[in-house]
Amino acid sequence: MQNYNNLTRTQLLYGSNEENEVGRQIKYLGGTRVLLHYSKNINNLNNLLDKIKRSLRLTGLDFVELSEDDAKTPKIDTIFKGIKICREENVDFVLAVGGINEFTIAKLIAVASPYDDNFYNIFKKEYDIEQAIPLGIVSTTICTGVAISDSASVAHRLSDGSLTFYSCSSEFLYPKFIIYSPELCLYDDMSLESNVVSIISLLLHRYFAKNKVSLLSDNITEAALKTVLLMYNKLKDKPGDLEGINNLMWASITAYVVPFYSYSDDVSVDILSRAIVGVFDCSREQAESIILPAWFEFVQKKHAKKVAKLGSCVLNVALDYQNLETTSKNTVKLIKEMFTKFGLPTTLSQINGDAADIERILYKAGFPEIGNIGNYEKLDKTDCEVILSLAL
Repeated sequence: MQNYNNLTRTQLLYGSNEENEVGRQIKYLGGTRVLLHYSKNINNLNNLLDKIKRSLRLTGLDFVELSEDDAKTPKIDTIFKGIKICREENVDFVLAVGGINEFTIAKLIAVASPYDDNFYNIFKKEYDIEQAIPLGIVSTTICTGVAISDSASVAHRLSDGSLTFYSCSSEFLYPKFIIYSPELCLYDDMSLESNVVSIISLLLHRYFAKNKVSLLSDNITEAALKTVLLMYNKLKDKPGDLEGINNLMWASITAYVVPFYSYSDDVSVDILSRAIVGVFDCSREQAESIILPAWFEFVQKKHAKKVAKLGSCVLNVALDYQNLETTSKNTVKLIKEMFTKFGLPTTLSQINGDAADIERILYKAGFPEIGNIGNYEKLDKTDCEVILSLAL
C-alpha cells in the first residue's frame, strides 16, 4: 500500500463570467493592493482586462500592472520587475491573467517578494520557504491544470546564448483560486497543437509513474488521453468549439486533482526536454515532441506490456497477445506519426541540432553531476545519450 496525504489548497471557480467576481474573491482573502500581471500579446485581451479591472475597482481594490512581451519561456527579468513593484507598492495580492508563462512568473514573484535575501536562494533545496504573497489566477489557457501545481521554473540566458533553468517547489506556490472556463480559452495565445502536446506529455508522466493504484489510475489516464485526441480532431474541424475546449481543459486538470495519482512521475522526459530548450531556446512543446517518441523507442522492448496497453487502449493498435513487442513497436510508430501530424518537430535535426549537440544537452540535463534520472525507468548518462541519438 502507498501512503499519501491529499489537501485541496486551490479553489477552482469554473463557469461563464466568473472573472467578474475576481475582486470579490481577492477581497474575501484579505487583499487590498493587487499586482495585476499579464502578457501584452494575448489576442484581444483588453476586453478581459477591462472586466477584471472593473471588478477590482468595484470592490475598492487598488492595483498596479506588470505586463510582458511574449516569450517562449518565463524570464527572470520580468520576475525581478514584479518583485520590485511588490516591495515599493506594498502589494499584498498577486493576480495572473493568461497562460503558463504568466502563472509561473506570478508564482515566483509571490514567493520571492517577502524575502530580502538573494532571489536565487528560493531555488536551493535546503532553503525553507515559509511565506508568500497570496496568488490568484484567471486562466486563458487550455492547459489550466499546470496552474494547480506546487512548482515553478524560470529560464535565464547565459553569455553563450543558451538557457539555464531554476526550479523550486513549495506549498506556497499553490494559488488561492483559479478562475477558468472554455470562453476564457478563446484568448489563448498557444496553438491548439502546443496545448495538446502539453496535456499528452503531462498525462504520460502520470501513466508511467510508479503508482500502486495502477489499474484505476491507468484507466482514468487512458480515458483522458483518448479524449484529448478526439477533441483535437473535433477542434480542427470546428475551431473554437466550447465543448471540445472544455474536455481538453478537464483532461489537463485531471492530472493534478485526482487524489490517488502518486506524483512519482517518470521525470526523465521532462528533464531532457528542458535541457533541449536550454540548448536551442525552442518551445517546451517542441522539445517534448522530439524526446517522447525517442524515449518510447528506448523503453518499448523492456516495457512492452505497458506500452502495448497504451497503444491498444488509446491509439486503437491491434493487441497481439502472443507478441506484445510487436504491438509495442506499432504503438511507438503511431506516437511519432501523431506528433508529426501536429506539425511539431520529432527530431533534433528539425531544430538545427546534430550529434555534436548531444553532449551539451546532457550537460544541461545535469550530467555528470547526477548519476541518473527517471523513476519508471532509471536512465544514466549512456542511456540518455542513446535516447538523444534516437532523436537525431
